[in-house]
Amino acid sequence: MRGRKPRPIEIASGDLPTLQQIARSQSRPWYQVRRACILLGIVDGAQMQILAFLTQCDESTVRRTCYRYERLGLSGLLESAKRSRRPIVISPPATCTYRRTGLPGTCGRRPAHYPPDQRGSCPAGGR
Repeated sequence: MRGRKPRPIEIASGDLPTLQQIARSQSRPWYQVRRACILLGIVDGAQMQILAFLTQCDESTVRRTCYRYERLGLSGLLESAKRSRRPIVISPPATCTYRRTGLPGTCGRRPAHYPPDQRGSCPAGGR
């Protein structure tokens, strides 16, 4: 086998049934299910390339998931990622076709070319 040898990962005996339950869950968030599937695949001895293909992610995601479990345990694995970027803001739709979308004084954020529900009602002819 070419490439890096996978490091063996040790899963605590109490975490294994929980991970199996999470991997079969249909009501948990997708990232928790994917992380549980990744860990169970690594424990079963699957190659990272194949596991990345099966879980539809990159190999670096598989490595980061294993490292996250080793560092933070099961509780850290199930937490959502903390993001440092600005939260997503959706501007309200225009009240009339001749008015711009967005709020006045929004620090230069650009509105959409046309509101999605009023496509084709542009006073300049539309599309």
